[in-house]
Amino acid sequence: MSKLHVGIDVSLRSHHVQLMDGSGQDLASFNVDNNQPGADTLIRRVLETTVAKQMDSVVIGMEATSNLGWHLAHYLQQQFDGYRPNLDTHIHVLNARKVARFKKGYDTLPKTTASMPG
Repeated sequence: MSKLHVGIDVSLRSHHVQLMDGSGQDLASFNVDNNQPGADTLIRRVLETTVAKQMDSVVIGMEATSNLGWHLAHYLQQQFDGYRPNLDTHIHVLNARKVARFKKGYDTLPKTTASMPG
């Protein structure tokens, strides 16, 4: 089973999205607005990538940043179920403090926001 991994850095005005394949190879990096058209663009790009790369599973991880990601997580789940119901989709909303503590244990990792194109 081939998986697409999607990381979403949630913020007030826009979200930064990173797409990677199961081996960790970068497939795309882009920003979308924090609104419904932005979420629809995210969905379209994910679906296009799964078709182009013949992937049958998507794992989405996003930090729980206040209430900014809550609507996005629910909207994504509803839309993926409607667009491609046979696509195995898992959305994980992660505790930001736990993510920060985990990253401290790996001090050799680059700070993702500094290394991502704006």
